Amino acid sequence: MKTKHLLKLIIVLTILSSCSSVKTTSDYDKSVNLSDYKTFGFTKESKELPTNDLVKNRILNAISSNLKSKGLTESDNPDMLVDLGLKTKEKTDYQSTNYDMGGYYGRRWRVGTSIGTTNTREINYTEGTLVINLVDAKKDQLLWMGSGTSVVSDKSVKEENITAGINKILSSFPSLK
Repeated sequence: MKTKHLLKLIIVLTILSSCSSVKTTSDYDKSVNLSDYKTFGFTKESKELPTNDLVKNRILNAISSNLKSKGLTESDNPDMLVDLGLKTKEKTDYQSTNYDMGGYYGRRWRVGTSIGTTNTREINYTEGTLVINLVDAKKDQLLWMGSGTSVVSDKSVKEENITAGINKILSSFPSLK
């Protein structure tokens, strides 16, 4: 079970640390006026991310700072909840390289035989997705959803990379100021 939690941690951190390669999507309930929401808080599950306290706090602080910059206030009795989700998928890619060698070419003729070979290698990797759901605290209704997807790598995670990744995911959430 701990291995599964560590894998999720690695995925979140990698997604956030390689912000430039994060593919983001977002959607929202168009029937809801988001400016009606003034406060936010984190779900219990989001506060219990499977990671050490330092990294967990960096993730939660980055989300909190972003939402505060958009006009929301963090509260113990929020009208909007932040719920985080993680998903991984094992993928395989194939990379082929062609090697061709031709004969001698003169000014007006070609002499010799050409030879070619192809080298194909299999590349296995893990793709990770971090989902940020903003939910109406009373109605349990999804208001806004944003996600970031990236290839999991061995990059080290720094606070500025986590912040940049979170900001990219939340960039389409409107300012409520």
